Order: sequence, then C-alpha cells, then structure tokens
Amino acid sequence: MDVREADGGLGTTLRAGIGAACTASPLFALIDALVADARLHAPDGFVSTLGCYAAAIGAYALGYGVLLSLLGLGLHPLLRRRPARARRRVLLALALGLGLFAELYWWTRPFVFEGHSSVSPERLGAAVVQAALALAGAWFLAGRLERLPRWGIALLRGVVCLSAAGGCLFVVGEWRAVAERGVVGERNRDMPNVLLVVVDALRADHLGCYGNEEVRTPVLDALASRGVLFENCFVQAPYTWTSFGSFFTGKYPRRHGLIAQKAGVRMVRSNVTLPLHLKTGRRSDGPRMRDEDFTGGTFMTGALSHGSGLASGFDVYAEAMMGHDIVETDSEWSVFRSELLPWIFKNKIQQRVDSSLVVSLARKWLRANADRRWIAMVHLYSTHTPYDPPREFQELYCDPSYDGPVQAFYAEHRIAIEQGIEEPDEADVDQIRNLYKAGVTQADAMIGELLDELESLGVLDRTLVIVTSDHGEDLGEREGIWEHNHMWQTNLRVPLIVSGEGRVPEGLRVGAVVESVDLLPTVCDLLGMDLPEQPEDDPYALVDGVSMRPLFVEPRARAIKEFSFAENHLFVSIQDLGFKLIVPRGLLGEDDAEALFDPQRGPVRLFDLAADPQEWRNALGEHPGQARRLYAALYDWNAALPIPHSDFVASPRDLEQQQLLNDLGYTDSFGVVDQERDGAGADAGSRGGSGG
Repeated sequence: MDVREADGGLGTTLRAGIGAACTASPLFALIDALVADARLHAPDGFVSTLGCYAAAIGAYALGYGVLLSLLGLGLHPLLRRRPARARRRVLLALALGLGLFAELYWWTRPFVFEGHSSVSPERLGAAVVQAALALAGAWFLAGRLERLPRWGIALLRGVVCLSAAGGCLFVVGEWRAVAERGVVGERNRDMPNVLLVVVDALRADHLGCYGNEEVRTPVLDALASRGVLFENCFVQAPYTWTSFGSFFTGKYPRRHGLIAQKAGVRMVRSNVTLPLHLKTGRRSDGPRMRDEDFTGGTFMTGALSHGSGLASGFDVYAEAMMGHDIVETDSEWSVFRSELLPWIFKNKIQQRVDSSLVVSLARKWLRANADRRWIAMVHLYSTHTPYDPPREFQELYCDPSYDGPVQAFYAEHRIAIEQGIEEPDEADVDQIRNLYKAGVTQADAMIGELLDELESLGVLDRTLVIVTSDHGEDLGEREGIWEHNHMWQTNLRVPLIVSGEGRVPEGLRVGAVVESVDLLPTVCDLLGMDLPEQPEDDPYALVDGVSMRPLFVEPRARAIKEFSFAENHLFVSIQDLGFKLIVPRGLLGEDDAEALFDPQRGPVRLFDLAADPQEWRNALGEHPGQARRLYAALYDWNAALPIPHSDFVASPRDLEQQQLLNDLGYTDSFGVVDQERDGAGADAGSRGGSGG
C-alpha cells in the first residue's frame, strides 16, 4: 500500500479536500456558466465569454477549496483512519452533493410549492428529499470520478489553475475599465439628483398625510409638509411591470409595450427611459447631455427585472427577488457573476439577515456617489405579499393575544382563500390588515433611512425626492378579494409626494387628476430638460404624460388633464374626479356607446365617485349620459395607441380572476351588484393577479 494511503495525518485530509474541490468546481462552474450564458444571451465577444467562464471556474475552485478545507478539518477525526482514496471520495461526494442540491433546489422552485415561504414546512420537507437525492447521486458519481487516471486528474487541476489565473486577470481589467460617471461639470452643475422611491402595493389611504389617523408614517408626513402631495394620482395598470413602464417612459402601456409580466417580454425599441434621457437628452437651454453626466442605480425588490428594459440607462442594478446583488452594467463579469448560483444564494441569505437589504445596498451606492450627479430608484416591498414585517413593526399593530394561523400572509394564503380551502374569521382578517399596516410603517422607516443617509452626506437639499406606488392593494373589504390587479380605486389611486428644496413648493396639496405617466415630463421640467425626441413618423415615441409643474402655481384653479386611463388584461377604465367607467376589453372596438347598455356584452360598470367613493354600486342605469361621455373619450384614447387592445391576452390566471369575481357576485350583466351590507369596508380593492 502507498505510504500516503495509510497516512492518518491532517495533511492527507486537506489534500483530499483540495483534490475534491478541483474535481467538483469545474463541473458546477461550467453548468452555472452555461445557464448564465443562455439567460444573458452571452457576454459581448469571444474574449469576454472566455474571461467570464475562466473567472467562474477560478471563483468556484476558490470557494470549494475553502469550504472543503474547513469540512476536512471538521471531519478529520472521523476520516483519519481511512485511506486517502476513501477520504477523497467522502469529501468529493459532499462537494458534489452540495452542488447537486443547490441546482435541484433552485431550478425546481417554480414547480415545488410555489408561493410558499422558503422556511415553510412544505418547502423544508421538499428540501430534505432533494438533499437526500443529491447525496445519493453524488456518492455514486464520486465513485465514478475516483476512477479517473492520474493524468486526467492532473489535467483537471491544470485547467483549474489556468482558469483561475486567466479569470483573475480578466476581472482586474474589467474593473479598471468601469467608467466614472456623474462627475459634476458644466452641463449638470445646476441640476439636482433624483431619488424615486416606489413602495409596491401601497394604498394612499394608509398614510397619515392622506388622512389615516391609525397608521404611523412620520417620515412621509414630514416629506409631504416639505413638498407637494397629489391627492388624486392614478396608475396606468394595477400590477407592477406595466405600471413601472409608465413611470420610466411617460407612456401608456400600449405605447411602451410592457403589457405582459413574464420572462422575455421587453419594452418596444422607441422607449427612452428617464435615466437614459438624463444621459442623452437635450437641456432646454440647448446643450445635449452626455453619458458621463449622470450615474444611475436601481435597487429593486420584487417582480422587476433589468431584462425587460426597465433598467435601461442605469449603470448599477440590484434585484433582490432574482437574487442579484449590486451589478455594474459596464462590467461583463459583474453581470455574468450575478447569474451564478453562489452569488444568488449569498444575496438570498443576506435578505434573511437584513430585512431592508435593498435600502442597505442603495445607501452603500449613495455613499460611493455622494459627490456626483445621480438618479436612483429604490423599490420597496414591505406592503406587498408576503406581509411579514419584522417584529418591531408588528408589535405596533398586531394583537399580542392573536394565536391564529396567520402569522404572515403569503400568496399561498390568498390562493387558499380564493379556492375556498381557507375561510379567515374576523380575527384572521384583522391580523392580515394589521400585518399590512406594519409593512406601511416599515416602508416609512426605510424611506427615513434613505433620507437620513442623504442628509448625512450633505446632498438632501440638492435632491429631488419622489415617493409613489405602482398600484394599491385590497385587504378583504370585498369578501374573498385580496391583493391587487383590479380596477377599483384602492388599486388605481396611489400616493404621490414630490419634494425638492428650491424647486418644489412646501406644504402644497394638489387635488387635480394626475397620472404615473406624468412623472417623466415633470422631472424633465424641474431639471430644465426637453422631453425625449418624438418623431412624427414613430407613434411609439410619443410621450403621453404632461408636466405637473403648472399645478405648483395654481393647484386648485388649473388642471393638466381631464381624464385618467388604466387597463389590465380584462378591463379598461377611464375616470375624472366625478365618475369612473370600467368596460371589458372586448368592448373597446365599439364606436357606438349604446353597446355599454347591452347586458350581453359583459359587465360594464359606472361609479359615481362623489356619492359612492367605495364603488359598491353600479350607477350605469342612473347616469347614462356620463357613461356615453366617458366612453367617447375612452374610444378616442384607445384608437390613438399604436398597440392594439387585442394584444393584451388574458392568461389562465386572469380568467380565474374573472371567474372568481363572477362567483362572488361582484359582476352581473350591468357590472357590480349592490354590495351595501352591514360591516362593509370603507374602501374597496382587489387581489393579486398576473403579477407584481
């Protein structure tokens, strides 16, 4: 027997661990690199691709080497009497098992208890089964790999060493090439920074500055007192992607094109996002902005992705739901690395430890760019399911004596309610609503962290701060209906607060109708920039929004628009301050408003917002003239959009949503049936549908 085979020393165990690392790391590095390559449509050019692959192999080898060395140290008392070959197999099996489990766990998430928490009993049980399968397969595979000839093992180790060296050189070169943007110069010296905070699924009626006396929002209340609060701001879609598209482009959904929230969908090419415009647009006094004039960072929590085109113009992005830490778009390796599982898992673990990780990442980036001109978007998620805020916020609202099943409210609970599997009692409903309120206060606190950071950096007084939401939320006021993706006011009416020292008046409340599409023109106006170019021969390039700045001067006497429009996959709505009309998408092609009164054409709903602000009673029969007036404007709006309304195709989930409304009695031949009842909620909303 080889002397080394019988050696019981620690060195043998450590060498076995290093050997196992050199064997396992290239395998999983190549698997993950191929997946990243496919998801990113490959890095730019052969050299970059080769450099990213080499860096991945080197990084995995380093990580596996450290991990297996530590495992070897821990397991040495159990392995010391075994020969070196047996030690290599044990450690190699552990390395392969870890990699196989990670791959199996991550890529089966859409199929294994989707919507459940990662620490739910169902997901934990599935993880145990997956781990057992991974270890069994790893033990078998380790036995096969142990039979490799010595020259094969030597070749594999040589590949790892060369990859590590080449990858290291590539990464160093990449970071040196990252451009410095945002340096203050002649073109941007008189411009403020821009901070856009979007609190996902935040209802306007849950903020103190909007009249709520129960929910604590001191930061937003103070921000409103230093700026302008818009009492009637409406989104263009009651779900995330489409609504964000309107924020960033100033366009209605069927002009920017982001009308489906699923992988592979992108905005149309003619779109110029706000951060991109700050790098390429023209100042109102003549000079054109350059790429280096603004740096941009977007810090996104859920249901958003840079792949949709939403992050166009941002130099840095972070995507918590995707598991992406801060990514530098100028670095091929940074982008490529973000799709590799070790970095995804690192980000997910950070989220478990830091409930406000997105804010932490944003603050880190703000500190690094304090002396530059920047635009930042921070997407907060504490008011979106799951409602699971930290204990310190729950204690402000939740009944300490509550011992029911709802300790957190996940999508799985909403689905169970819709399917009749669960029927929450009054205490459960109160608990869910209290968890949501705690999430509102948590969001307020996180916004406070951002503002405190800006103040400590000395840049708050030259930063335009905008806080809004992509849609609202329903909290069970309508029996059986939770979350969002409906056309009621609790989904469409959102908070909007704009503050900026010297550029925005203080303590002003504006009652006029404004929309999300008006954000881009308003920012351009406040920064002294023209709108993006709008060639007459390109209907996709037209900016639909208008600047809200005139309302700063005469907020009560003037209006910048008469109507607000919104749509989802089933319905389209139009409203002014008095009435709101909701029609099925299939009616949009009708030029005769009398189709509204045909009960065979679907649930048409008209709400008298002054008499019935909660939208409980369909007033179509009482105000036919108002219905015809609104439909005429809706018809013209629809006809002016370049993407046909038929491109909004209802998904199976949308059809389930429609059936749910029918089953619960919220629609009839004329629309919403009379829902006035004892104990009816003070506001009406919706529940989660096709996303976000």
